[in-house]
Amino acid sequence: MIQKKHKIVLFLPHRADPTRGEVFSADLLPLELLQIATGPAAAGYEIVMIDAMVEPKYIEKVLEACEGALLFASSCILGFQVYDGYVVASAVRERFPKLPIIWGGWFPSVIPEMYLHAGIADAVGLGQGELTFMDVCEAVACGADLETVPGLAVLRDGAVRYTAHREVVGFDKIKPVPWHLLEYEKYAELQTKPTKLKVRHRFPLPGRWTPSNPPRGFSHFSSYGCPEPCTFCCSPALTGRRWKAIPGDVLAEEVAELQKRFRFDVLRFQDANWGVAEKRTKQFCEKLEAMNLDLYWNGTIEIETICRYKPETLDLLQKSKCHLLWLGAEAGTKDMQERIKKFIEIDNIPKAIGELARRNIVPGTFWIIGYPGETRESMAATLRVAAAIKHRYPIAGSEVYPFRPIPGTEDFQAAIKLGYVPPKDFHDWGKCFEYKYNSHNTPLPEDIRNTWSRYNNTAAIYDRHVTEGPRWMRDLLSKIAGWRLKRGSYEFPVEQKLFDVYVRATGQTQPGAKDYQPAIDA
Repeated sequence: MIQKKHKIVLFLPHRADPTRGEVFSADLLPLELLQIATGPAAAGYEIVMIDAMVEPKYIEKVLEACEGALLFASSCILGFQVYDGYVVASAVRERFPKLPIIWGGWFPSVIPEMYLHAGIADAVGLGQGELTFMDVCEAVACGADLETVPGLAVLRDGAVRYTAHREVVGFDKIKPVPWHLLEYEKYAELQTKPTKLKVRHRFPLPGRWTPSNPPRGFSHFSSYGCPEPCTFCCSPALTGRRWKAIPGDVLAEEVAELQKRFRFDVLRFQDANWGVAEKRTKQFCEKLEAMNLDLYWNGTIEIETICRYKPETLDLLQKSKCHLLWLGAEAGTKDMQERIKKFIEIDNIPKAIGELARRNIVPGTFWIIGYPGETRESMAATLRVAAAIKHRYPIAGSEVYPFRPIPGTEDFQAAIKLGYVPPKDFHDWGKCFEYKYNSHNTPLPEDIRNTWSRYNNTAAIYDRHVTEGPRWMRDLLSKIAGWRLKRGSYEFPVEQKLFDVYVRATGQTQPGAKDYQPAIDA
C-alpha cells in the first residue's frame, strides 16, 4: 500500500523533427503515456505527462518536473522519437543522476541493450507495458530490485539480463485510462489553426470537413498486438502474435463517453490491426449506428480480413460512418507475398479495395519495395499493381515506400546477412524512417528508384491531393497523371514540372533537408 503520493514524470518525444518544417497530425495523442499511467493513476500516484508535440519548451518542463520525482519514463517508436528521446533522457540523467529512468515502446523493446549501455535507462519494458510499469513504480517506491519485476531488461555487471517473461493480458486486466491527464484542447488548437508546416500522417477529411474548416480529431487504442506473422514487422516477436481487444459494444459506449467529454469530430484508432474479429467489428458498428453519434472514424484492417467479412458487415462499416481504413498490401507478386509471410492473394487486393471504395470508405493502401533479396522484376511488378489500383480506384491511397530494416524482425537479420550495416547510435537510428530524405539507405536499382519517385508524385496529383491553384489547373494535372498511371509511363513528367514551377512561384517551398539538431530551450 502506497503511504504517500509519489510523482512520476512521463515524456513523449517529438515524432518528427520540427526544424525540417514538418509536424505530425495533432490527432495523434500521447496514448502510449496514458496507457502506462493506468495503474499508477488508479493507485494514487501524481502523474506529470509531457508531450513534445504540444509543449514548445519540453526539455525545460521535463527537468523542472523531475525535481523530487520517483522516476522518469518515456516511450518511442523508430524514427525521430529515438533521437529526441535520447537527448531529453540524457539531460535528465545529467541533472538527476540517481533518478531511475524507465523506457518502453516498440523500439526500446527490441533493442534494450542500446538504452542500458548508453546509461539513459535503468530498465526497459518489453512489449505490453501497463502491468509491468505499475510493478516498476511499486518496486522503486519500496526500494526493491527491478530484476524482480517480470517483463524487463536490466543491466547487471555490464551484461543485459532479462527478467521473468510477462504474458500478454486482455484489457479487462488493465485499469481505466486516466483521460483527466490529457490536455486535449492543446491538440485541438494545433489541428484547427492554420500552419505553413507540412503535416505528416494527416487523414483524408470526411464529410463536411475541408482544409479551411478542419475537424477536431481524437485517437484511441482499442486492441493490442496482431496475429499476422509478417517478416518485416517486430510485432510477432514482441506479442507472440497475440491479439487482445476491447469488446465492440463496450468500445462504442466508451467512444460515446469520450466524444461527449472532448467534443471531437473524427476518431482515429491507432491499433496495429483493428479489424481482426468480424464479430467485434459488427458489435461496434451496430452500437455506434444505434447511438447516432455525429462522428466519423477510421482504423486499420487486413485485405484478407475484408474479403472474409460478410457484405452486411461491410455495409455496417459505412452506416457507422467509417470513412477510412488503412490496409497493408505490401507486395504485388505471389512469390513476395509468401516470402514476407503476408499471404495475400493478389486478386484479393483490388477486390478488397473495391468493396471499400463502393461504400465510399477510403482504402489507405501501403506497399513496400526493396525487401532483402527482392528482385528488380518483383519491385517493378509492385509498382505496376499499385499504379493500376490507383487508376482504377482514385479514392484509394496507394503509397509505396522503400523497405526499412526494423530491429526485432526476420527481415532485419536477412538484411544484415546481405550486407546491411545498421546504425550504431541514437542520432542515426533517429533518421531511419525519414523516407524522403534518406531513401538511399534502401538499395533500390536506379531505374526502380526513379519510377518509385515519379509514381508517388503522379499518384498524389491524380487523387486531387493537389488542392492549391485554380480548378482548371488541378483538373488538367490530374488528367495527365491518370494517363500515366494507366500506362505505367513516367517519362517526361510535365505535370510534375508544372506543379513544381507553380509551388516555387507562389513561395510554397518547404525547408530543405538538414541534419537535425535538438530543440533545447533549457
